[in-house]
Amino acid sequence: MSHTQRTARLIALSVAAALTLAACGSADDDASSTEPAPESALYAAARDEGKVVVYMNVTPDVVEAVAEGFEATYPGVEVEAVRLPDAEMVPRLETELGSGAPTADFIENASPTWLIEQGEAGAWVPADQSPEATGEGGYDTEKFFDADHAIYELGGTVNTFAWNTDLVPEDIKDYPDLLDSDLADGKVGVLELASAPANDFYIWLAETFGDDFLSTLGAQEPRIYPSTTGIVEALGSGEIYAANWVVPSLVVEAQEAGAPIDYDISPTGKFGIRGYGVVNAEAANPNAAQLFLEYLLSEDGQATIWPLASSVLSEAPDGVLGTNEELPPWDPATSTPEKLGEARQAWDAIFR
Repeated sequence: MSHTQRTARLIALSVAAALTLAACGSADDDASSTEPAPESALYAAARDEGKVVVYMNVTPDVVEAVAEGFEATYPGVEVEAVRLPDAEMVPRLETELGSGAPTADFIENASPTWLIEQGEAGAWVPADQSPEATGEGGYDTEKFFDADHAIYELGGTVNTFAWNTDLVPEDIKDYPDLLDSDLADGKVGVLELASAPANDFYIWLAETFGDDFLSTLGAQEPRIYPSTTGIVEALGSGEIYAANWVVPSLVVEAQEAGAPIDYDISPTGKFGIRGYGVVNAEAANPNAAQLFLEYLLSEDGQATIWPLASSVLSEAPDGVLGTNEELPPWDPATSTPEKLGEARQAWDAIFR
């Protein structure tokens, strides 16, 4: 089966999971997957509240799919979802939390340093009424729950390389293929090191493929892009032949629109950005916030929020590429302002 065929199968399975919300029971269970979850004290309390306000940083289509999946599973609890990238979400939350203004009941983002700082100040509380969040389901609290700061690891994106199939007919098999002399002189696109996740990515590349990997890639004189979206567009248009950073779901969207591009996962290792969730200690709808986390940690919720990405369940649901145990660990020491500033200077010296 070709990679494109595998990709098509994965996205089809992911969409099916998101739309049908397949039941977690046995194959002989005749219950409809869209039937509400069994009554529980947490569900009843959340239904009394009537809604949950959530801030999320995943793509808009995924936010919509998660909201629809949750409401189908738990009728009577409406999701009021606000989609914000972390760069906008964090200052908004700081203002809201500091002023006592209405804010989110549940927060999902990829800013662990900030979440830890707020957790130390008591901004988050454990979801002690959620069976999944307390380890009664498939979620491993010892591996993925930071009890000191009440932070739940939820899953994560997978970031990888991609290429234009018309311009690189032999395909890219692994990151070192980007160093081919045929891809010199601006034919490779690279993500700018402008954030902590990007810094972690370049650290991982150097540790995985050798200290000279980055300098050799820089010698290719690659084009620099500030975002994944820009890279995928440049690949599709033929502005670049290959790239060191894409999100598989965006590649699949571009493929469906006719773009001649494809991606693969390195056989040497896998990189991704972890996503985290917290329940606001000042939540107006605290039970609904816990119920929302319960859904995200379920098999259906994982398949819906992380299509072609990474799950915290020990076995990735259909449509999800792998598990967070396969991703490199997050090192908070690399995310300090000082370390990030040093990394940017070193990166600029190589790539600019």
